[in-house]
Amino acid sequence: MGLARKRPILIQRAGHPADDPRARFLIEMARALGTYNVAAHRLEEAIQQAAEALRLRAQTFSTPTSVFISIEIRDHRETHLARVDPQAPDLAKIVALDEILSHVIAKRITPTRGTRLVKRVIRRRPRYTPGMHLASHVLTAGCVARFFGGGWHEMIAASVIGLTVGSLAVIASRHRHVARLLECIAGAVAAVLAAVFASAFGGLSQELTTIAGLIAFMPGMTITTAMSELATRNLVSGTARFVGAVVIVFSIGFGVAIGKALGAHIPGVVEASPIAAPAWSELAAVGLAPLGFVVLFNARCRDAGIMVAAGVLSYVLAKSATAWVGTEFAVCLVATVIGIAGNLYARWRSRPASVVILPGTLMMVPGSLSYRSFEFFLAEDTLTGTQTAFRVLFTALALVAGLLFANVAAEPKRPL
Repeated sequence: MGLARKRPILIQRAGHPADDPRARFLIEMARALGTYNVAAHRLEEAIQQAAEALRLRAQTFSTPTSVFISIEIRDHRETHLARVDPQAPDLAKIVALDEILSHVIAKRITPTRGTRLVKRVIRRRPRYTPGMHLASHVLTAGCVARFFGGGWHEMIAASVIGLTVGSLAVIASRHRHVARLLECIAGAVAAVLAAVFASAFGGLSQELTTIAGLIAFMPGMTITTAMSELATRNLVSGTARFVGAVVIVFSIGFGVAIGKALGAHIPGVVEASPIAAPAWSELAAVGLAPLGFVVLFNARCRDAGIMVAAGVLSYVLAKSATAWVGTEFAVCLVATVIGIAGNLYARWRSRPASVVILPGTLMMVPGSLSYRSFEFFLAEDTLTGTQTAFRVLFTALALVAGLLFANVAAEPKRPL
């Protein structure tokens, strides 16, 4: 006698967070924001604001690689772990997520629809082609070489290095094992190419050229974000992010050391001071560099104008204020102005303040200083290395303090 088949019994867990579409929206939104490197305090504030609007009790704990969300509905509490794979900042997707979050908070769309829209945003294909990303690497490297006081030789060499390491980044995006060595390989290639150009041009500043060519890999923004998390008492996330930035600096520095050892065998290499380029080239670089940031950060084309304006304003103010009050105070002052401008823009256009703040502060982040600090340690110049490392931290703290002052002067109305 055969066994009679029984239909499976589906148990409905009424009131459990896992069954609630509001909880599912919070989980998916937190995962998406963590993926695009939103700072811990901003992420947690955004999720808390959404939870209050949806009448849920929720607690969020964010780190650079994971987000924990504890949600309570009636007498049931569940904690969810959302593992995230951090990617480069994507301003277009952050703007889209901010719009979805605002619509759900305002109850213009349901949490269920909000969850579908979040998943749709994550699945979007890259806004710009690999060729456009390569062009942005070239443009940014050449402009940064001019900012650092380089001449035409340094600008040309840095642009070629930017093209080469940008190509490496495209290759690494398709091969997981190559991606883990990207910073080290890029540092070695940049140092070798700097030596090749020093030989071909009969002399140039190899250090300036190398740093400018690698500027897209320098973790200055990561260090600044880490310091902002530490300043807002997000100690775990801030410490983890800071250590991650230090490891990137070490990887780049180790690669450059290998490249310099190889470049020493190239005949005719001459280290020389840069020959000043015309003044108009600096003005051109100030206007063109933010366009490179638009592509590097995958921003929307319609936001290019405000990003260029923020970059130009930041550079002009920083240069004027540095001559007046010194570097560190100038960084704090300019960050305050940019932060206020970003918060006012967010109120006016109902978009994230980061559209203005990111390109504005990027002109001041201490990425190149962090690399130079490691280089001094590598050369066994411990005193100079320690002093430079302290300048990195002090500059990052000045930048964070300015942004916090801006939030007091013009309180942000949007969480992102």
